[in-house]
Amino acid sequence: MTSELRAPVELLGAKSDLPREYMSSLRKFWLIISRPRTQTAWLRERYGELVTIRSRSRSLRGQVWVYALSAEGARQILLADPAGYDPFWKEGFTGLAGPGSLWVLSGNRHRQERQLLSPPFHARGFSSYGENIREITRRKTETWQPGQTVRALDTTLSISMDVIMQLVFGVEEGVSFMQEGRRVLSALWRAAHPLIVFFPQLQRPWFPLWRRHTRARDDFSDWLGRHLSERRARTQESDDVLGRMLAARHEDGSHMQDEDIRDELYTILLAGHETTATALAWALYELGSHPAELQKLRAELAALGPDSDPGSVVKLPYLSAVCSETLRLHTILAEVARVITAPLQLSEYTIPPGASVIISIMAIHHDPALYPDPDEFIPERFIERTYTMFEFLPFGGGHRRCLGAALSDYEFRIALAEIVTHWEFEPAAVEREIRRDIAMGSSNGVRLRIKARRLAGATSSANSQTDPRPVSEGAELAEARMS
Repeated sequence: MTSELRAPVELLGAKSDLPREYMSSLRKFWLIISRPRTQTAWLRERYGELVTIRSRSRSLRGQVWVYALSAEGARQILLADPAGYDPFWKEGFTGLAGPGSLWVLSGNRHRQERQLLSPPFHARGFSSYGENIREITRRKTETWQPGQTVRALDTTLSISMDVIMQLVFGVEEGVSFMQEGRRVLSALWRAAHPLIVFFPQLQRPWFPLWRRHTRARDDFSDWLGRHLSERRARTQESDDVLGRMLAARHEDGSHMQDEDIRDELYTILLAGHETTATALAWALYELGSHPAELQKLRAELAALGPDSDPGSVVKLPYLSAVCSETLRLHTILAEVARVITAPLQLSEYTIPPGASVIISIMAIHHDPALYPDPDEFIPERFIERTYTMFEFLPFGGGHRRCLGAALSDYEFRIALAEIVTHWEFEPAAVEREIRRDIAMGSSNGVRLRIKARRLAGATSSANSQTDPRPVSEGAELAEARMS
C-alpha cells in the first residue's frame, strides 16, 4: 500500500510544499536501496522526476527523503550553496570511518581538508605510476590458465589492493610489511558490513558484526601507526599519497594529526578499493559478452604498439568510452545525498531544513531520454555525444565529489588495457547487480572462463594459445542476461 500527497506536509513543525509522497514499509524502502535500478525506474514512471519518501518503520520515523531522479534535479542540488548542506547519514559514517573522515566533515573544516588532500590526488601526481599499475596487473593475472574458470573480482580486488598499497601507502612489493598490510586492509574492508552503516544503532559491542569491525579497525590503527613511525624516520620525501599527506600543512602551518590521517586513509580504502575493482570486473564481463566491441578496443590498443606509454593509453577514445559505458550501465555509486540545513529551491518546491535530498545516479544513468536502450552496453554513445557532469556522474558531484576519482579512472583504464591485450576470455555465468555495502556489486564476483593467453601483437584469437572449447558461450550468456 502507498499513499500519495501533493498538499503541503508538516516537517519539523513547519509547513512546506514537498513533491508527491511515497509512503513505504521498511521492506519496500530496503528494496529501493538494494535494487535501485528497477525501483527508481518504477518511482520515476509513477511519480515523475521528484518524489518524497517516508517510511512507516519506527526506526526511520520522522525521516524525509526527497529523491531526484533526473539530471535537472541533480544540477539544481549540486549547484546550490554548499553551506546549506550537512553530510548525510553522519552518525553511521562517523562510527565507521571516524570523525576525521571527509564523509562526515562539514563547513570550513570540510573545505580546508579537501584543499589539503586534493593535490595528492591530482592526475599529475600519479601519472608516473602507470608502469607500476601495468606490472601489478600482469603479476596478478599471470597465474590464469586456458580452460580455467576464475572469479574476476578476486583478481581485480588483488590488483586494486596492491595499487593502494604502493600508490597510497607507499609500501613496496617484497617487503614483509606489504603482506601484513594486505591482510589488515582486506580484513578492514570485509568488516564494513552494510548493517552497521545503515543502522548505526547496531554499532554497539553486543553486535557481532560491530565487534568484528572494531577488531579490524584496531589492527589497522596499529599497522598504520608503525608505518607512520617508519615513514617519519625517512630522510627523503616520497611521492605517494601518504607521503604528501605527511608533508601537507593546514592554513595555520600545522600538520595533519595521525587520527585524521587514519580516518582519511580508511575512507580512501572503503571508497576506492572495491569500487575500482568492481568496475574493472564488470568491464571484462561486458567485453567478454560483446566480441565486436572487444575487437574494436584491441585494434585501438594495437595501433599504439607493444608496451606503449601509459599516458597515451589512458587518452584513447574508445577505451575511455568502454570505461564510461561500464560505469554508466553498472552504476557502482547508486546515489549521493545531502541533509538540508537551509531552505532549498528544487523545481517548484521549497525543501525545508531537516529533510534529505538524494540524487539517484542509478536513475539518471538509466534514463532512456539520455541513454536510449539504457540496459544495453553501447560504448559508442560516449563518442557520439558529450554528457554533462549532471548527466554522467559515476563519482558523484559538487563539493563532495569523490576525491580519488582521477586515480580510480587512471587505474581502471591501464589495468583493463593490459588484460584485454594479453587474454581471451568470456563470461562463465550470468551476473546480476546487488548491494554489497555502500556501493553496488556483482552477484557472483564475475566468473570468467579463460580461453587463451594472447601473444604479443596478436590481433585475433587465431594468434593466441587457445582452449579448444567453443567460443560462443559469452554471447549466449549475454542473451540469457537480457531475456
